[in-house]
Amino acid sequence: MIKLIALLACLAASMLSGQEPPEMEKPGEHHKYLEMMAGTWDVKSKFYMIPGQTIEMTGVEVAKMQPGGFWLISDFTGKFMGEPFHGHGILGYEAHKKEYVGTWADSLASVLVISKGTCSKDGRVTTMIGKSFNPIEKREVTYKQVTEIKDANTKTFHLYDVQGKKETLIMEQVCRRRVGIIKLNAKVKGPFTHEIAGPFGAVYYLGGPQQARPPEGRFKPGTRVRLVRKNGSYSVVQSENGITAHVATGALKAIGK
Repeated sequence: MIKLIALLACLAASMLSGQEPPEMEKPGEHHKYLEMMAGTWDVKSKFYMIPGQTIEMTGVEVAKMQPGGFWLISDFTGKFMGEPFHGHGILGYEAHKKEYVGTWADSLASVLVISKGTCSKDGRVTTMIGKSFNPIEKREVTYKQVTEIKDANTKTFHLYDVQGKKETLIMEQVCRRRVGIIKLNAKVKGPFTHEIAGPFGAVYYLGGPQQARPPEGRFKPGTRVRLVRKNGSYSVVQSENGITAHVATGALKAIGK
């Protein structure tokens, strides 16, 4: 909070003095990697905290990029051993430190996990080391957390208890992205504002175009669409067969022109 107040004070002083305000930081490559984890995910978890026993849990994670594009904010809801469970996470990349940072808090205990780490060159595997306290065993703990983007709609998470050189798997997750329902036989009434141009049509993304994420399908050339919203290089459209998705704005040709 003190750093934020100091930054805001410097900006205000620059504006009042008529000076050009300092150039603000912009999201970089690593922040784009975070976008791959944004979305609504159905989560299946398995816990191995008790030797010889597996505890399963299902839930839903809703992850969104905070306005500004620097932080991924996640909220998880589910049930753990029959009781409601809620968790909240923040994940980001501090450019000046060249490292990922994150926090996690949930409804099981009054402890906060603070983590730091790195990612692979393609941004698909994030490895974090977290420090916290285990209120059941009454000890300080070190966690290794590995998140891997398997494909556009699948990611996994593995949590290890690290004691010296020994790493013990205590939890794993498989997360499936929720995507819009495609009604291929649906008929949407016009008026339609555009059609898909070009000899090869255009790929579309249901959840929004993101780096390293493959498209969910392709519109055929001449497919009629209604322009819902224009977002720079990509636009949201609704096609004549009921698909609402993101397509490249350059692939749209206004009908009648």
